[in-house]
Amino acid sequence: MRKQFAQTVFETLESDPRGIVMIGDISHYLLGQSEERFPDRFYNMGICEQSLIGAAAGLASMDNLPIVHTIAPFCVERAFEQIKVDLCYQKTDVTIVSVGSSFDYASLGCTHHCYEDISILRSLPNMQIFIPGSSMEFDYLFKKTWGNGSPKYFKLSTKEHQEQILVEPFEIKVVRRGASDNLIFVTGHLLDATLRASSGDTVIYVPTLSYLSDNSRKMICEQTLSHKSIFTIEENSIIGGLGDEIFNILSQEKINLPNRFEKIGIPHKFLNKYGTSDQHRKDLGLDEEGIRRRIAG
Repeated sequence: MRKQFAQTVFETLESDPRGIVMIGDISHYLLGQSEERFPDRFYNMGICEQSLIGAAAGLASMDNLPIVHTIAPFCVERAFEQIKVDLCYQKTDVTIVSVGSSFDYASLGCTHHCYEDISILRSLPNMQIFIPGSSMEFDYLFKKTWGNGSPKYFKLSTKEHQEQILVEPFEIKVVRRGASDNLIFVTGHLLDATLRASSGDTVIYVPTLSYLSDNSRKMICEQTLSHKSIFTIEENSIIGGLGDEIFNILSQEKINLPNRFEKIGIPHKFLNKYGTSDQHRKDLGLDEEGIRRRIAG
C-alpha cells in the first residue's frame, strides 16, 4: 500500500499545483520521485510533528492542499492539539496519511504502536477518517476526496486484503449476503480473514469510519433488524472504533440491539509484547482462527 501511496502522491502533485507534500523525516526513498520532480512543493519538516501539522494548516489557509505523512503514533497522538485546533476547528483541508497501522512497527516496541488513532480522531468534529484495505481502495478514496474542503486521515497498513471490490467514501459495502443469523461489520485488511472465518454470514465492509451517508445508515439499520447477532471486527481499539460507530448509529436511529452484539478488536489494554504484526494478530485473536472462534463462541 505504501508503494501505491507514493504513486498516488506523484500523480496528485502532477495534476494539481496546489498539492504539497510534508514529511516527518520518513519515506525519503519511497517519495523520491515526487521530491525530485517537485522540489518546491516537497518539505521534510523533521521529527517535530506539532510544527508539521501547524505549518500544513498555515499553507492550507493560503489555498494549498498539503499532504502530511509520518508514522501513526507521532502524527496523531503527538500532534493531537494541533490536529484539533488547526485542522478540525478551522476545517482546514489537510490530508494526513499515516504508516505503521496499529502495530506494523511492532519490532520497535510499544512506542511505535498506534491502535487508538481512530478512537482519538473520531472524537473530533469535521475529521474524515478512512481505513483502506487495499492499494486500489486507497488510490480511489484519496483521489475521490481530494480537495473536498475537510481534514482527512488515511490509516495505511503493510497488510492488504485480496478482494476486488468497489468502494465509495462515506458508504458501506455489502460484500456477502449470507443465510445465517450473523451480521458482521469489518474494516481494513481483516476483510479476508473475516470472509474465510464466517462462511454463511452476511459481511459488510466499512472503509470509512466517520460521517457515513444516510443511505448507509439506513442499510445498517435494516440489516440489523433481520439478524440476531452482530459482530464488528477491526484492527483498532474497541474503545471508540468501528464497534462504537455501529452502536451509535443504531442508538441514534432507536433500533433495538440484537441478543448478541460483540466488538472484536484490540482490547482496552497496552500491548507490551514484541514480535511481528502477524504474531500480535494471532495473540489478539484477530487472525482467521481467532475470528472464527469468537463468532462461534
